[in-house]
Amino acid sequence: MRKILIAEDDFFIRDIYSKVFALSGYEVAVAVDGMDALEKIKAQTYDMVLLDIMMPRMTGIDVLKNIRSAEEPIKSIPIFIITNLGQQNVIEEAFRLGMDGYILKSQVTPQQIVDEINNFFLTKEALPQT
Repeated sequence: MRKILIAEDDFFIRDIYSKVFALSGYEVAVAVDGMDALEKIKAQTYDMVLLDIMMPRMTGIDVLKNIRSAEEPIKSIPIFIITNLGQQNVIEEAFRLGMDGYILKSQVTPQQIVDEINNFFLTKEALPQT
């Protein structure tokens, strides 16, 4: 069972995503803000982190910076940004920092997010191991 951390400050969105991922066979942990996410990532191993950009105490971009500058295995955790911000400069910065993908929440259903993450893992598993 894959473990996913959902870092989202909006209770209702966090709750919906948690339920949809759990129903899809994921073990789900949640973080209510950026600092909470970073603490959980340092304490537990996850197969994927979904990060909102706009969160209290620490933005998703700052969490991404911290993860990518950490030691292995934390450094290589796959990270998807989930946001309603479609600003090109923010997306470019997140890719430059090492995010694995991003999803505009307003353009997809929660099940489509699960499908996107499932496809990410299927593609990753199909690649030759180095």
